[in-house]
Amino acid sequence: MQQAYRALRIIAEAQTIRIVLAPDPAELMLNELTIACASLHTESSSGIKAVVLDFNPDATQSSTPGSHGTITHILAIAEKASAAVRTVVQPVLAVVRATLSKPACMLIQAADFTLVAEDALLIVQNERAEEEDIFTGAQAARLRYVTWSAPANDISKQMERILDLLRAKSAIALRHAKASVHLAEAKHATRLEALEQVNTFYLTPVIPTHDAHEGLHAFLEKRKPNWKNK
Repeated sequence: MQQAYRALRIIAEAQTIRIVLAPDPAELMLNELTIACASLHTESSSGIKAVVLDFNPDATQSSTPGSHGTITHILAIAEKASAAVRTVVQPVLAVVRATLSKPACMLIQAADFTLVAEDALLIVQNERAEEEDIFTGAQAARLRYVTWSAPANDISKQMERILDLLRAKSAIALRHAKASVHLAEAKHATRLEALEQVNTFYLTPVIPTHDAHEGLHAFLEKRKPNWKNK
């Protein structure tokens, strides 16, 4: 994460990376987010346990020429940024503090977990009707479009509660857990093929890790595990 950014503010906090985004991100911010996500695949990021996309109305954006474009162009850039978010190996938590634009809503759909202010408005794609619906954070949580909802003045506290749960886990275990979910969601010819792939994943990259053995020993010895994140 040594790259210098003009629009993004990136904060390293206790085994997590927090990326501050505007509720209506412009082209420059979206492009920089794509670059930032790619940088998380390096060996130096192996100890990171979560990445936060913090949609904050206080985030500032550069007004340099070319940072804005037509809505079609911005949506195309947002789709590219969303694809980059999906490739992040660490769990991604999207934190929404205010009403989001359509490009920002595309980004939160790429996150693994979402925490949304109860009164924030979100645009949700209704796939069956091929239409867009607008819900408050509270409504979206009830309908399972987002993971959690909380009062706006309680968002930071709830974010830290969620991050503390992730920080208590092994970084490599979190990455493998996320990869296994993606593997289960992938299309398979048969259920047997899916089972075989999950079994191979468990036996090959998961079991040989240090933390897999440490977790088992800690359970048998009734003690807290000493994670090495490898």
